[in-house]
Amino acid sequence: MDRLASAPPPRARALAELPERMRALYRTGAYFVSVPPGPSPEAGYEEGYWGEVVDPDGARRDRLAERERHVEDIAGELAYIEAQGGGRILDAGCGLGWALSALSDRWERHGLELSRFAASHAARFGDVRVGSLLDAPYDDGAFDVVLCHHVIEHLPDPLRGLRELRRVLRPGGKLVLGTPDFDGAAARRWRDKYRLTFDPTHVSLFSCDSMHRFLRDHGFAIEAVEFPYFETRHFTRDNLLRALDRDAVSPPFYGSFMTFYATLADTDADADTDADTDTDTDTDGSGSVSDA
Repeated sequence: MDRLASAPPPRARALAELPERMRALYRTGAYFVSVPPGPSPEAGYEEGYWGEVVDPDGARRDRLAERERHVEDIAGELAYIEAQGGGRILDAGCGLGWALSALSDRWERHGLELSRFAASHAARFGDVRVGSLLDAPYDDGAFDVVLCHHVIEHLPDPLRGLRELRRVLRPGGKLVLGTPDFDGAAARRWRDKYRLTFDPTHVSLFSCDSMHRFLRDHGFAIEAVEFPYFETRHFTRDNLLRALDRDAVSPPFYGSFMTFYATLADTDADADTDADTDTDTDTDGSGSVSDA
């Protein structure tokens, strides 16, 4: 009984096994590792999630006051979008709407956001609906570009989410998808102190290799993959020196963030590969390495 009482919570156990489970993605062909959420993730998406927060290393910040910083952080993604020339864009998981606010008038701006609190702020910058990416309330082929920036790792069913992204894009449309790499250099060096595992709403964890396969197997041609770091505010002497300390929470590091730029192929959007029904015994049949 005492051993049961002192056992780590399910998420902690899953994260302790994460390095081996990420390596299993190469062996099994699964796309992501599923881990349990932390306490009350749904409640966390409302006001408490979007106001003042404390980063894993103890730094305090106010997301409501971070528009300029966020726009600077996604300068590369915004430049790619603007280079498409305009049209209809969906920011899937638009948060407070900072990306929508930075787009030029050439774009008809739409946002989808799970949080009513965040959506009420984002509505200043476009037509924003409250809802889940797992059931996107838009017509087929409605958008020329979809931005999905650090959202897919929050979804319990990323495969369903990607199918919805694909459905609402027109053939030949562009997808800009950002997510952490949970098998990159920082994840391997810092393991349980990797800063991107501290968010209790990160439940579907990809590697660079598995995200390549995930997109290609579901009708997307990858144009480029970027790892924003050297051109960002995170590339500092202090952060480089922090990389020497493996006992502290990991600093921002090259390769931790991935941005995929992809085009939806001009093919039957309903045609999935056999990978969708993977029956490997190490997976749960959904494309993930299971928690069993």
